[in-house]
Amino acid sequence: MEASKWIAAAASIWIQCSCGASYAFGIYSPVLKASQGYDQSTLDTISVFKDIGANAGVLSGFLYSAVCRRRRHAPQSFFRGPWVVLAAGAVQCFVGYFFMWLAVTGAIPPPHVAAMCLFMFLAAHAQTFFSTANVVTAVQNFPQYSGTIVGIMKFLKSQRLNIEA
Repeated sequence: MEASKWIAAAASIWIQCSCGASYAFGIYSPVLKASQGYDQSTLDTISVFKDIGANAGVLSGFLYSAVCRRRRHAPQSFFRGPWVVLAAGAVQCFVGYFFMWLAVTGAIPPPHVAAMCLFMFLAAHAQTFFSTANVVTAVQNFPQYSGTIVGIMKFLKSQRLNIEA
């Protein structure tokens, strides 16, 4: 049982280090702007939806609470555990960035700005699912070191920002 806690912690660290693509918006925003014919004001609007998505973590918290309740004597279910929250985040991330990529490459006609804002919101909102699953699981696995584990996860998030900038 002790080994699974450390495996979960290592997996959480890898996820935290690799799930911050919205921080790279400054890198791909010129391509988005040019390919879609956006002006700076429109690009700023899309960026606002990126920021809202990355900071609105209420749904991920509700989902985590719903699928990770610890019940005694309850049979293991396929739809239980933090991996469900991670999967929901992965689906959102894929859908958001995939449709943005399709628009940028010209595989689909240029979507309305509202649709592009939705794609950006979905892609950025996925980060809250990753962070919620990682941090809450780590705190539950190491309750005596909860402050330390939250600090490690937040440090990794800040380092991801520095690496991608």
